[in-house]
Amino acid sequence: MRPLLRVLWVFLPLLLFSCATDKPQPIKVGEDVCEQCKMVIADKRFASEVITKKGKVYKFDAIECMVGYYNENEEEIKRAYVVNFLNPEEFLPAESAYYVRSPQIRSPMGMNLSAYRSREDAQKALQGKEGEILDWQALREFIKREYRFSH
Repeated sequence: MRPLLRVLWVFLPLLLFSCATDKPQPIKVGEDVCEQCKMVIADKRFASEVITKKGKVYKFDAIECMVGYYNENEEEIKRAYVVNFLNPEEFLPAESAYYVRSPQIRSPMGMNLSAYRSREDAQKALQGKEGEILDWQALREFIKREYRFSH
């Protein structure tokens, strides 16, 4: 075998592996299943995803399912995304989103979490409702304390 071909055979798998996606995949409502609770995703506004360092995409029907999974598997995760509640076609990096927890915005798993692009959007969503605004770190801590899902 020629030396150049040998080099290509060695580096081609590395090249392919390094091209693994870090972009979220579209949510297919009524088809995609939550990795954590195994429920079918029925409302895109509360959906989220993680992408592992190996490029595997896991989808979730509620933010608390994703964050619970994230907290348990952080070392394997490359990216985490949440759907913008105000624009369900838009994914936001989980680390930069703001979260509203309010009983007036009911989510599939009952922790009533929704995600927003900015603190201002979160404040507008919370206006006139009881609840609180959380950033990523506060949300992760809240889920560590309150989330009781075991798989």
